[in-house]
Amino acid sequence: MKDFTGRVKMRPVFLAAGVALCCAVVWTGCGRQPEKSVVLAMIGRQGITVADFEERISNLPVRYRSVINNQKAEYLQELINDTLLYQEAVRRGLDKDKEVRQVVEEARKKILIARLLKDEVDDVISITEEDVIKFYNDNHAQYMTPEVMRVSHILATSPESAERISEELKAGAVFEDLARMKSMDPTAQKGGDIGYFPKGQLIPEFESACAQLEIGETSGVTKTKLGYHIIKLTDRKEPQQRPVGQVAEEIKSQLRIVERQRIFNKLLAGLREDADIRINEEALVAKKSDT
Repeated sequence: MKDFTGRVKMRPVFLAAGVALCCAVVWTGCGRQPEKSVVLAMIGRQGITVADFEERISNLPVRYRSVINNQKAEYLQELINDTLLYQEAVRRGLDKDKEVRQVVEEARKKILIARLLKDEVDDVISITEEDVIKFYNDNHAQYMTPEVMRVSHILATSPESAERISEELKAGAVFEDLARMKSMDPTAQKGGDIGYFPKGQLIPEFESACAQLEIGETSGVTKTKLGYHIIKLTDRKEPQQRPVGQVAEEIKSQLRIVERQRIFNKLLAGLREDADIRINEEALVAKKSDT
């Protein structure tokens, strides 16, 4: 096997080691940055330069780049493998296969369409701070935090046991102590505390009983499909307006979606207006009847 100059034959195992070593030297040797035209590897007559290598890495998703930067030699081997497989596919004439050519042409169309939309739609979208503030002011209700309540409860399995617990509370027993001793719910170990919840998260009958309580007040016995509850409201937080700074990115995303659709529709309308489009309605109807 020949090296890049064609002068020295090397066994495959030594070539692989040599390529990895070359990569390590090119990227780290003497602390210098390599020239873009430096060849990292030759596969037959096809070379992979530093510029090719850097471009491949830059096209990767961000989350992969740091991994690849620490494993450059391994990544170079992957590129070599891809090149070998591609060369073999071409050698077998697969690039001339009708099915392959159709798939490639469809991929080409999609890539060109994506680039057109990037240039003519995505890259021209402009959302200003004034746009964000106007949308926020026009849609205050969308940016309210919901009312939340915090409750504790004691769960009993029968109405009789629930009534006995209720009587103990009326007699002055501490709610949290009774919850730890007598509640059948896993929250018993926390004195019955469920924590904060917004409307619509819990069983309707349970929430309805909570809504009628004042902070610190305890309910009568409330029946749900889980059993019999005595509920104590420990806190309530009224709906609050979220500040614009907290929702600015969310608003920008919404506005971008709307603006993208507007620009896209305008682009498409212009193209359709300028194009000569004719539809064979008879053939279309016949096609529909076939299905």
